[in-house]
Amino acid sequence: MTIYMTPNISDEKIESLELFDAFRYGEDLLDSRFPRDAARVLRKVVEAEPGNSAAWELLGRAHFAAAHLPLAEEAFRTLVELEPTSMWAQTALGLTLDRQSRHSEGAVHHRVAAAMGASERDATRVELVDRQAG
Repeated sequence: MTIYMTPNISDEKIESLELFDAFRYGEDLLDSRFPRDAARVLRKVVEAEPGNSAAWELLGRAHFAAAHLPLAEEAFRTLVELEPTSMWAQTALGLTLDRQSRHSEGAVHHRVAAAMGASERDATRVELVDRQAG
């Protein structure tokens, strides 16, 4: 479902959604470029199911897209805790730290992702940080 008009989401509407519907609605909002609204809806899902890595991923993506970087970092750190072998989670956390100008911290996660066989971009990001440091 694509949402074409600016959503008007009340707290009551969010509260009334079943968890699966809230997850899907948050996903639709993010796909339709309403990341702030998506984050509000997805917060319900992660509060109800804190072990749901898919919900943490969506929440992190929503916060990242909305430039809520400390909240994106929190979501991606939780995702890394839940799925430590996820290359995508490591890269997402590294990018979030990079976007906050915390490149040395981000490089740690890019190194982990590169060691897992993620894209060459992770290795390139590590090289750039190493060049600046050395």
